Amino acid sequence: MSSKKFHFVKYEFGSVEAGNGKEASAFIVNPFIPKESQVLVLVSQNVGTPVFPNLEHQEIIERISNLETAIIWKESDFEFQAKKLEAAEGETLFDRKKFIPALYEMIKNHNPVEGISVSTIEKYLHAFCKTDS
Repeated sequence: MSSKKFHFVKYEFGSVEAGNGKEASAFIVNPFIPKESQVLVLVSQNVGTPVFPNLEHQEIIERISNLETAIIWKESDFEFQAKKLEAAEGETLFDRKKFIPALYEMIKNHNPVEGISVSTIEKYLHAFCKTDS
């Protein structure tokens, strides 16, 4: 059986009883101190695919600990939409190497009131991923 390389992000979240933040930090890494914690591990074969690219670490922990759902847009969403648009035109329109930078740009600039939709992906495909020819 051949081995493949997998990438992961691991978040541990929980609670520990302590007198202050410094003490709590020391307790968290000590395996002999009682604590309640859970670990979330996200595994992917895709290097550079963002897990929660538009959230800061603390926001991720808060959402996980409050069991909120996160919507995740990935490079494959750009690929899917690009294939649809290219099938309609009958030619290659987009440079696949530009999908990840466009994805990050889209997430960085998104309007949280409006959110991100398929039409947002189309907009970023046309603005950032068009082939040079």
